[in-house]
Amino acid sequence: MVKITESEEKITAPKKTIKLDNISVKDLRFVDVKTGEDLSQQVIDAIPFESIGFKITFELPVEEGSEE
Repeated sequence: MVKITESEEKITAPKKTIKLDNISVKDLRFVDVKTGEDLSQQVIDAIPFESIGFKITFELPVEEGSEE
């Protein structure tokens, strides 16, 4: 399951949240952007389940002229 939500700009920047449920751990891939090192196996080894759920939240850029 994937659920994506966006919040409006208030006091903080607008945010987007992606909620993932029942994701296969064996297919995850994590790469360090600075070094290019593949961290996938280290992350997979640290997760004691075959499937997981998690949320990713990040701030969205503020558009010009969106001040109230």
